[in-house]
Parts: sequence; structure tokens; C-alpha cells
Amino acid sequence: MSRSMIRLIVPFLTLVAVGELQAQRAMGGPPQGRDRAQLEARFRERFGEILKTRLSLSDAQLSQMIEVNKRLDGKRRELFLEERTVRKEMRDVLKGSEDEATQDRVAQLMDRALRVQRSRLDLMETEQRELSAFLTPVQRAKYMGLQEQLRRRADEMRRDAEGDTLADSLGGPPPRAGQRRPFMRRPGV
Repeated sequence: MSRSMIRLIVPFLTLVAVGELQAQRAMGGPPQGRDRAQLEARFRERFGEILKTRLSLSDAQLSQMIEVNKRLDGKRRELFLEERTVRKEMRDVLKGSEDEATQDRVAQLMDRALRVQRSRLDLMETEQRELSAFLTPVQRAKYMGLQEQLRRRADEMRRDAEGDTLADSLGGPPPRAGQRRPFMRRPGV
């Protein structure tokens, strides 16, 4: 796999790797050195194949996509970490009593969560505007769908690893015990 392909999938790898590592920690510890590198390499290879196939990207489009992702990756990672922090703090606060201090803290965390979601939407708009310069609307829609699948999958793995029963960041309910959403499969496959 080319070095440029690897840079393209770093934002997604970050989301999935965090979830994978947390899930593996829950099952006895994180993968060490070579195991982790192998896990990441397998993911990069598979995701690269999926992007090429599902989006029907030309080499030029792929190169431009890499540049867009490099520019936006830092903000994406920052938002992911902020959302994770808010979610953890909310979970911890909700375990306590429902006194006035708790009510105030939950209100602050809700406001913070909404700001993160607004920032995520702003980032998505920026990304879509930049992608529209070289991807077709269909390619952009498919790409957005892949991103959403990865985000949801990472959320599921994080919840499983942490025993989190709170709704996901979009307000949807957590999956029922033992239930998983399909991961990056085409309908009918």
C-alpha cells in the first residue's frame, strides 16, 4: 500500500484503532508492538480497498483526498477526543446523586456536547465543500456514509469495552446486548 494511501486513512484508523484497542484491553490488555502494527496494517489495507472500490476513485482524486484529510485531520482528532472526554465525564456525573451541583454539571456538559456537535458539523461542511472540487456528489455521499459507519463502529467498540450504556453522540440508543450493526458491508452481501 502506498504511503499516500496510509495518510488518507489515518483519521479513520484513529477512530477504529481507539475502539479496537479499548475492546482488546477489556479482553486482557492492548496488543503489543508488532501485533498492533499488524492490526493497523490490515485495517489500512482493507479500508484502502474499500475506498478505491466503493468510491471509484482515480489516482488524482485519491491524491486530492489525501490532501484534504491531512488539512482536516488535526481538527477531527481534537473533536473526537473532546467528545470522548465529555461522554466519560457525563457518564461519571450521572452515576452520582441528582442534587443541584449535579444538575449544574450536567447542564454544562450538555452545552459542551452541543458545541462539539456544532464543530463536527462545521468540519463536515468544510470537508464536503473541499471534496466537491474533485469528487462527484455520489462519491461524496458514499464517502460520508463510510465515515459514519466507521464512527458508529468505533462508538460501539468503545461502549462495549467501557460497559457504557449511554446513547451514542447522535442521541441514538446503544445497541441491545449482543447486537451489532453491520460493518462496511454492501446491501445484499
